Amino acid sequence: TNNNNNNTPSINSEFDDIWPLHLINTNDSEQVDVVYRLLHKSSHAVEFYLHEFVFPMTMMHQGLKISSSGQELGSSLLFSQRIGFSGTPSDLLPIELGSCQYEQGSDGKMIHYLTSNEIVTHETAPKEWSVSDVLISIATHNPPLHALIDTG
Repeated sequence: TNNNNNNTPSINSEFDDIWPLHLINTNDSEQVDVVYRLLHKSSHAVEFYLHEFVFPMTMMHQGLKISSSGQELGSSLLFSQRIGFSGTPSDLLPIELGSCQYEQGSDGKMIHYLTSNEIVTHETAPKEWSVSDVLISIATHNPPLHALIDTG
């Protein structure tokens, strides 16, 4: 196929005789290969494929989102009776729940366990560390780790 005056074949000469898409046999690997080579760098084709096939199958979502804040969940707005627990003691509670009730001695027990050499060990990360380094260290630690505590 010649598309210019100096008898040089066109860049897309292998695609000049391609069949209309509705006649492509998707079971024919040669036809599929030609279509792939023609369209795989087309941003429009990739976008269409993602939006019409990939995203609907992999990113199912609800049309309606139900959400509420901790204040709403803890108040009598939604439930007449509530009970809750948080590992982080705080008096930032809905008024209906009253003030936070701390278990007597729990702070002391926590400090005792976290400073016990029989229970806890620690490792300091090197100055030049990465998330991947930390995850690999955790995954390959010997003996295996049972808990991670982020003190920051």
